[in-house]
Amino acid sequence: MAKRPKKTDLAMYGGKPVHTRPWRGGPFHFSAEVEALKKVLSGPALPLARGQWVMAYREALQEVYGMKYAIPTSSGTAAIHVALSAADVGAGDEVIVSPLTDYGSVAGIFQLNAIPVFADVQADGMLMDVDSIAERITPYTRAIMPVHNGGYAVDMPAVMRLARKHKITVVEDCAQAHLSSIGGKYLGTFGHLGAWSTNESKHMKSGEGGFVLTNNGKVAQRADLFSDKCYARFPGAPKTPAFPAVNVRLSDVNAALALCQLKRLPKWTRHRQAFGEALLEGIEGVPGLWAHPQPGGAAPNYWWTMFGVDQEALGVDAGAFSEMVRAEGIPAGAGREPNVLKWEVFRRLNRHPEAFRSYRPGRLKKGAFSLDSVPNARTFGRRIVTVQMSQHNTVGEARAAARAVRKVVGALLGQNV
Repeated sequence: MAKRPKKTDLAMYGGKPVHTRPWRGGPFHFSAEVEALKKVLSGPALPLARGQWVMAYREALQEVYGMKYAIPTSSGTAAIHVALSAADVGAGDEVIVSPLTDYGSVAGIFQLNAIPVFADVQADGMLMDVDSIAERITPYTRAIMPVHNGGYAVDMPAVMRLARKHKITVVEDCAQAHLSSIGGKYLGTFGHLGAWSTNESKHMKSGEGGFVLTNNGKVAQRADLFSDKCYARFPGAPKTPAFPAVNVRLSDVNAALALCQLKRLPKWTRHRQAFGEALLEGIEGVPGLWAHPQPGGAAPNYWWTMFGVDQEALGVDAGAFSEMVRAEGIPAGAGREPNVLKWEVFRRLNRHPEAFRSYRPGRLKKGAFSLDSVPNARTFGRRIVTVQMSQHNTVGEARAAARAVRKVVGALLGQNV
């Protein structure tokens, strides 16, 4: 008869850890980038805009994603700013977005003097809930910005049905969702525009950078102009700056790095997907756990791998559960993204809508950023466990992570699982 597991079997309480080797890492830049940079720097002075590497990068992005227009930018934050401006978001307009995100998702909203309106997340996950998005729509809603946290997919077919019904522009935040898809269609290509980041933490890394994709020629032209001081650098551009704009162009140096990284992206994404799928397969059917919900046909790129923990069934929340898994040698944590409504900037605006001279959208009211408005987002960290990984981690490590998770659940329940 098999021995019943108990808490003292866990590494946290003196037991032997499941995984004792260092979590695998490795390089992300190679000789091809060095050679590319040599070529960039061996020619004449670097161009300030629309250099040959930037233009080649545009073409490569269009080919990879199957989109007509690509606009490289200096960062992912800038990409969202540019995309929102191209969508004609302005002062007093509302942009529906997730409260679980990076400042990059809201910085552009602030800069355009628009108002972020936070939809709640799923009760059993951390992605934007489509019903909550629908509840936030008002006559002032100019854009919906689905945030694909961790490379997992917001239900884009449902979002697009909602947007078409209300004639609202959709700008997808794909900072963490390179080559994630639903039904074989890439995230970022469902909406009217998509925005990506290529900073050092993302699937492809160019030091810093971002890009916008769209199939709408007029929108693309506006994005191009807005990101480059509205200067006449291409046929059809106005002869003089025709509207307020910024300077958030991508340099040839960063474009050369990004172009090399883009070539590796499909292979690296497959490695991440193999890890994520192996881990989730390894914990399938384990009592007290659930796979993070995804729309049918979704294929995340796994910026991280995540699953849910039933506190009532297991007697611990995600924080305590992940601590036990970490003791087994697996880099796990509770939740991953901050709830931006807790930040000082929103606490001040919640009390004083005109707290900042640089941000006066005109329609902001006291109490607009109540923490109580997103109850699921407030508590998601008690439910969701994430496992850190990269393209260097192996299926063998994923299986070790699954064994660690099963070991913890077995010890908590006092039964083999």
